Amino acid sequence: MTQFEQPKAVPEQPVEVSPPPQSWLDLASYLLVGIGSFLLVSTLIATQFQELSLGASFLLFLANFFCLGGTTVLLGIRRGNVSWAQLGLRPFRWRWQWLLIGIGLAVLLLPGRAVLGLLVQILVEGNLDSLQARSDLILGGALEFSWLGFLSTFVGVGILVPISEELYFRGLLHTWFWGKTSRVWLRVLASSALFALAHADSLSVVAASSVIGVVNAIAYERTRSLFIPIVVHVTTNSAAAVLLYLSLALMELFPMLQ
Repeated sequence: MTQFEQPKAVPEQPVEVSPPPQSWLDLASYLLVGIGSFLLVSTLIATQFQELSLGASFLLFLANFFCLGGTTVLLGIRRGNVSWAQLGLRPFRWRWQWLLIGIGLAVLLLPGRAVLGLLVQILVEGNLDSLQARSDLILGGALEFSWLGFLSTFVGVGILVPISEELYFRGLLHTWFWGKTSRVWLRVLASSALFALAHADSLSVVAASSVIGVVNAIAYERTRSLFIPIVVHVTTNSAAAVLLYLSLALMELFPMLQ
């Protein structure tokens, strides 16, 4: 090559996105370790607290983060069953329109999910007891507004839980189905069904979660990245935390609302 010749550009290597097929034993280990460890830790936390409290609720949020997120890292990433590239998280590729799309989807979903959840709850159970129990858990049994409670709930429910659940249900479980079948609709329904059933403490939450599960699975399929699903999940959970604490603040200002 002479001094006047330009070096040839090396073509950019495509990012590895198609996950390899995994065994059914892998799926069983993901469910047993992820869901099983969270249920075990949750039970241990419940035995240490006689009643709901802010501390107990935040410990549950942390348990969710470490059990589900940890399972993804230890059994998925570290064992080589899935890579950060296949999750769409490395190399880091951020587009600002993803933020707008994620927030837009969340805003569009909020009213429909709320109505669907309430209808299912009333038609099946005839009351709102399990939904109230879920709200009490999120609030840590709080009966009045406090900034400490709001911040801990916002961080736990609005940020930590969405990240860990998207890593686990979309990143780990959906990727398992992705490597197992070429039928997009089948893997979308399978992963979203597992996501919905993981919220089985309340039928209304199961119904609402099935919607966001399908939407996030499709978004993950289309973008091959977890960023939009995380934004959607963070936005919806954060909105729920804000609305719950806003209701507490309003009841303090207007006692007749209680």
